[in-house]
Amino acid sequence: MAWTLDQLNAATPAQALEALDGVYEHSPWIAEQALTQRPFRSLAHLKHALAHAVRTASTEAQLGLIRAHPELAGKAMVAKSLTAESTNEQSKAGLTQCTPEEFARIQQLNADYNARFGFPFILAVRGPRGTGLPRNEIIETFARRLNNHPEFELAEALRNIHRIAEIRLDDKFGYVPELGNLTWDAHEELAKYSDPGFSEKGQLTVTYLTEAHRACAERIEFWMKNSCGFDEITIDAVGNVVGRYHPASPGARYLMTGSHYDTVRNAGKYDGRLGIFVPMACVRALHQAGKRLPFGIEVIAFAEEEGQRYKATFLGSGALIGHFNPAWLDQKDADGVTMRAAMQHAGLCIDDIAKLQRDPAQYLGFIEVHIE
Repeated sequence: MAWTLDQLNAATPAQALEALDGVYEHSPWIAEQALTQRPFRSLAHLKHALAHAVRTASTEAQLGLIRAHPELAGKAMVAKSLTAESTNEQSKAGLTQCTPEEFARIQQLNADYNARFGFPFILAVRGPRGTGLPRNEIIETFARRLNNHPEFELAEALRNIHRIAEIRLDDKFGYVPELGNLTWDAHEELAKYSDPGFSEKGQLTVTYLTEAHRACAERIEFWMKNSCGFDEITIDAVGNVVGRYHPASPGARYLMTGSHYDTVRNAGKYDGRLGIFVPMACVRALHQAGKRLPFGIEVIAFAEEEGQRYKATFLGSGALIGHFNPAWLDQKDADGVTMRAAMQHAGLCIDDIAKLQRDPAQYLGFIEVHIE
């Protein structure tokens, strides 16, 4: 049976400590410190209090926390002496069904990792959706992190411990991060579109106004229209996808936010795109709750930032501040296609580019959620 915050806030110290048992592996001192901040206003408040206890602890205490964790597919798993939480996590990731070759590889990695860093390898093996990472991805991550600097790896171990704790808390309180899952799924869906020569290799590359690029724009526009509740959605004269969520009172200013959906070559799935999907999720939540803010929200998926097809970086955002250079239109890509021809082929109205410039007086500012 799931706990509620009201129950946790009303529980005796011993009961509350028991409720949080196992969130941080064999480290009750973390819950003890966090519980001094009761009453918790939200599950996020509780998570922050627990993480703060770890973050402000000594390096020795942090190392103790890391070393309290079992090795992946290690002796404790074989001996069936893992905690219930660790057993569940390693099972969901399929580590209990390793082939003999996979098991031998992980044992060697465990030995190499401990010799290099002096603590066990920590990975939130249940993954972003809590359903478990593929074993090959776990092994690849394990091998890659062996090359990290010790200080970086200490921080990476703690980051994964916090993620493990977050998933465990969600389980205890019966919480499903629906908006987070939707945001994750949107990244995965958009990453299916990639330019020729890269898609065949399983690599993500989306350059300005290619077929993959236009497919991304159409998909973002579709989600804005059908899932999020924006009041206005357009693809503008340079290919930016723009969604506007009106303020509570007509005439109020807007907060602009967003990021780019083009990529570098062989890119990650989240660079730029996180800054599009997070505010889209916020608008979705506002729309579903029937809420309007004192200001409007303008989410812009910028068509170009990386300068991979044409040497015209920040083309998408530059057009909004009047910095689009008409000379860019005559640039040619590697196949000899001019930007002008590419824009015309995509159905963009070049004559309207100058009209995209925004009036700063109509905006509160610009904010971008970003990850490299």
